[in-house]
Amino acid sequence: MLNEYKIIRLPKQNILLAFARLVLIAIALQLCILYIPSLVGFAKEASNHEQENDFRIRVIANSNTTKDQLEKEQLVKNLKPYFKQVVASAGSKTVDNEQILSLKQEIEAEIKENYPQLHAQVVLGDNLFPPKRQNAVLYPQNLYHSIVVKIGDARGDNWWCSIFPSICEPDKEEQKVEPKEEKEHVTFFIWEWIKGFFE
Repeated sequence: MLNEYKIIRLPKQNILLAFARLVLIAIALQLCILYIPSLVGFAKEASNHEQENDFRIRVIANSNTTKDQLEKEQLVKNLKPYFKQVVASAGSKTVDNEQILSLKQEIEAEIKENYPQLHAQVVLGDNLFPPKRQNAVLYPQNLYHSIVVKIGDARGDNWWCSIFPSICEPDKEEQKVEPKEEKEHVTFFIWEWIKGFFE
């Protein structure tokens, strides 16, 4: 036989309050459904506009051997003043074609004068950049208007820099080396006590 349970009815005031909450939640969900796609579209549009203004420079090493990577790093170090000069002269505007052609010629002259041993090729145009993570930001793989300096076979790790927005891959010296924390050696009282009997 089933026990009889007392049915407790909520006062009408609580029912109205619960109904009001339900209506508010439904309105909030409806607004989210309506406006989130447009916000996502706005964010994509903003990123596409940023990518249109984005001008990049990339230096690709011959291979990943230490010698080739050192050559790439030295070349980047010598080319950085040219990149900074373009950023300073353009200000917050986009880089115009004259500046890009001038930068390409300066890079070619620098390589010819100071690196005659390198078989480097300087390419200007829309070039494919691999995806890159810089801190918490992921830059997607895409075609970017850029200057690419290919050293030799161009099969090694690369360095890249974006002029608008001004973001560069940090140099290895600039990357902070976090000191390793010394961990305390954890011991268990009972285990140490048992081991004491056998020593």
